[in-house]
Amino acid sequence: MPFRRIPTGLNTLLVCGMVLSLTPYSLSLAAGRAQQIGGVIIPHAFSLALQDGMSIPLFIHLEGSHDTRNDQRIGTAFIWLDGGTLRVRRITLEENDDSARVSDATREQLTQLADRAFNEVLAIPLTGAAQLHLSLRQLLLQLVVKREALGTVLRSRSEDIGQSSVNTLSSNLGYNLGVYSNQMRSGGNNTSSFLSLNSVSALREHHMMIDGSLYGIGSSHQDNELYKAMYERDFAGHRFAAGMLDTWNLQSLGPMTAISAGKIYGASWGNHASSTVFDNSQSATPVVAFLPAAGEVHLMRDGRLLSVQNFAMGNHEVDTRGLPYGIYDIEVEIIVNGRIVSRHTQRVNKLFSQGRGFGAPLAWQVWGGHFNMDRWSERGKKRFSKKDSWLAGWRVGIRLARPL
Repeated sequence: MPFRRIPTGLNTLLVCGMVLSLTPYSLSLAAGRAQQIGGVIIPHAFSLALQDGMSIPLFIHLEGSHDTRNDQRIGTAFIWLDGGTLRVRRITLEENDDSARVSDATREQLTQLADRAFNEVLAIPLTGAAQLHLSLRQLLLQLVVKREALGTVLRSRSEDIGQSSVNTLSSNLGYNLGVYSNQMRSGGNNTSSFLSLNSVSALREHHMMIDGSLYGIGSSHQDNELYKAMYERDFAGHRFAAGMLDTWNLQSLGPMTAISAGKIYGASWGNHASSTVFDNSQSATPVVAFLPAAGEVHLMRDGRLLSVQNFAMGNHEVDTRGLPYGIYDIEVEIIVNGRIVSRHTQRVNKLFSQGRGFGAPLAWQVWGGHFNMDRWSERGKKRFSKKDSWLAGWRVGIRLARPL
């Protein structure tokens, strides 16, 4: 039976009917493979990756700024897709000395964040001055903050020198040799000599110090004297010392006066140490500058430029080590993109003082041992023989001066 030809109009109607019938199926298939979150269509493959979770960078952004070039990375965030909801599993902060710093309240909110869900605009409010905002198109998380949510990057007033970089035994020997001779007219002569030795041996943080002298070398009146034989460990801001010291070397344990000549056998422990170095050259009252973007800070006094320093966005303490000592006011200018954005006056308080400086922790030290006192006299008249006694002491020091 021959096939009958289908008219052109009927053929067109059949094709259109097939297209219309297949279109709902194609739309339902696409809807089953794609997902829309926060106005962004998520492909099926990317949705599966989000269900497994992924790490994205966390940037800090100042509210009101339309430029993201000054945003600074301060950590990473782990996000994951829970059904149709995006959540933050955890946030790890990676703040350093050069980047902006958040306040303690904001940092606490960030570190305690666990499985928090984003709202319909992909944001998570933290405080009244800080919130998280997720950009799915760029795959980054912004911490949008106001000025009050920013912390201050302060300069450290102390530094720990850390562990020793040499793990082998090392030593240093210092000596002083002197020889003199007197020739008298009567024909007599007098020759004498001395040799002083100062030895320091070290194995990592363990030190052994020996100090002594030889007198009258090669003569019938040769003598020797040991002034110091002491073990010391100075590490992490604490110092332990034990051994023998004469009263001249006793100042290494602590300031002492009005003590007779002799030798002390004992030990000492405290935080009066050399392993922690304190910086006394900074102003006792920090000079803090706020920069809305990366720029410069100019310090001026009586119209004279004292210092120019560069900082990123945030609150930063200005380095005042190069400023003169004293108590005086300076003018602080904030310059961004060659334009002065703010100007204010702050006070510098730099007191020339030795020691640990303002803000240092309470200094303490205890010592004790056996004191072998030499023969001594009272006002050059009454003489007393040698005697032994026990000795103990303690020292506590704190700087009570406050910055003006």
